[in-house]
Amino acid sequence: MNLPGQAILSRAIPIDGATDDELESIVRQHARFVYQIAYMVLRNHHDAEDAAQETFIRVMRYRNRLSEVRDQRAWLARIAWRIALDRRKPATEIPLNEAAEAVLKLYSEGAEIEQIASDKQMMALLEQMIDSLPGKMREAVWLSLSGDMSLAEIGKVLRIPESSVRTRLFRARKMLRQKLSSLLGGKHAR
Repeated sequence: MNLPGQAILSRAIPIDGATDDELESIVRQHARFVYQIAYMVLRNHHDAEDAAQETFIRVMRYRNRLSEVRDQRAWLARIAWRIALDRRKPATEIPLNEAAEAVLKLYSEGAEIEQIASDKQMMALLEQMIDSLPGKMREAVWLSLSGDMSLAEIGKVLRIPESSVRTRLFRARKMLRQKLSSLLGGKHAR
């Protein structure tokens, strides 16, 4: 995969403060992670690349402060998260009932639960359900879905304690389970 950091380092740009090697190291070490966060929000390869590139451009602007950053990974995640949120376009939504009907049809046709879970309609349904969560819960869920972030890192990005992240994720999962259960007629409730 072509990582966004490669395009940034292909041009010669005069740098004060941090050296070329330090910036190149940051890009090489964190490019995939920054891209994943941007992709989680934007769900488009090109938009995520643009957001990742903008993240590293901002890093270059603040290169004089790099020595003050305690946790580069969390700092970069926060920058990428905010840039991606700013760039996010309103999603074209499949009506919730239509997505639920498609999932119910698969279920009634005897499809295995793994097939239903991986179905495109089910993924669209879950994304819409996550997007319908209250903002604080939604942010925690999307960051947790990136897969590469610990609860502590999510807390740093959102600037909340780790225990608050845990609480938000617990409540969000409970709400999602209830919504999904009611849409599917209570057939998969725990």
